[in-house]
Amino acid sequence: MKNKNIFFIVGLIILAVVYLFLRLNKLEERMVFHMDQGLHLSESWQMVTKKDIQLIGPMASKTYLGKKFFVGANYYYILGVVGLIGQWNPLKITTIFIFLELGFYLFFIFFLKRKFNNFWSLIVFLFISISPYLIIHSRFFWNPHLLVPLSILVLYFGDKYLFKGKSKYLFLAAFFWGFGIACHYSAIFWGLFFVYLLVKLKQVRVIKSYLIMVMGFILGDLPWFIFELRHGFYNTKTMFYVFMNSNSGREITSHYFVFPLLVFIIFGLLLIKKNKKINGGILMTLLFGLFFIQIIIYKNYQPLDVVEGWNYPRQKEVINRILKNGCLKNFNVASTVGGDTRSYDLRFLLTTRSCFPMGVEEYPKTERLFLIAPINRPPETEKVWEVSSLDKYKVNRQEKLTEKIVFWDLSRI
Repeated sequence: MKNKNIFFIVGLIILAVVYLFLRLNKLEERMVFHMDQGLHLSESWQMVTKKDIQLIGPMASKTYLGKKFFVGANYYYILGVVGLIGQWNPLKITTIFIFLELGFYLFFIFFLKRKFNNFWSLIVFLFISISPYLIIHSRFFWNPHLLVPLSILVLYFGDKYLFKGKSKYLFLAAFFWGFGIACHYSAIFWGLFFVYLLVKLKQVRVIKSYLIMVMGFILGDLPWFIFELRHGFYNTKTMFYVFMNSNSGREITSHYFVFPLLVFIIFGLLLIKKNKKINGGILMTLLFGLFFIQIIIYKNYQPLDVVEGWNYPRQKEVINRILKNGCLKNFNVASTVGGDTRSYDLRFLLTTRSCFPMGVEEYPKTERLFLIAPINRPPETEKVWEVSSLDKYKVNRQEKLTEKIVFWDLSRI
């Protein structure tokens, strides 16, 4: 028994080192700070600096005729705490999230060790450590990512309730379910786990169990529910309106399933194997088959509209160019190298250096515009509002950042 524990600890340490190396190696060049990261971090920064209590967080991705609804504010509060610790530096914040993620995975592995055995818990950790998809997503912070640690907590407390039957464990599981919904609506899938608990414990008709779950769920997403009560259930009504009237379905991408379900799928497979309903060799083949499929599918995978050559070091380089002669007044930033035309990445980096661009609705009033554009999209041909609203202008600077990306410094005439 002692030798087995030594083998487990040594294996755990080795895999933890592998886990960190694959994520931290050249992180500054490989990390993603784009689109949602800049916007969400900016809103969290404003919340903290203005000491403004938020009740709702990021806007949901699906809209219809200008109607939009929001998830809870919990993600902004987490970003606020991590932002303060990381001094609002995107690289430091990404690094902190990598270590936090590792901590929760280690908690999960020890949980699997207790439920199953040393060998399979290490196999799972190996799969998680070297998964190309998970490695890529570890290099940027995003609200769906929080569903992994939260699903671990839901599973842990749900399992506690299953075997000990104490109401506090059901409450805690439901609390983290509500917290998860506040981060991303795909946590709705966890409802199946709670159905499983009630069926397994023969509590489908026990009103007390539902009351405990509802109480825990509401407290987990409390700011959002307070907002709903104050605003006539705006989000709830808007959500139903959008889904009832919108015929154009938004593309369902992998993160809708991977982050809310990864932990439960792994646990379920090990449980099936433990009950001898699946052979260990088949399970091993499945796990490593999934690994090799990821290598093929995600060979050139770029999440969040990432553009080749437009990385964090390049973004910092542009900030230095903008601030070369000090912070200007009446200026703005824009980008046409991706979907983030209002350039929330540069906007945030400038803000944290106490240099504030004009607002995202003030492009027509802008006197000076710093533009990041593909080489084949010069400003004179541009039709996006952020650039075209400049109307007549002169070019102060035109500098190539890469073979495909150009930095423009434009002044209104």
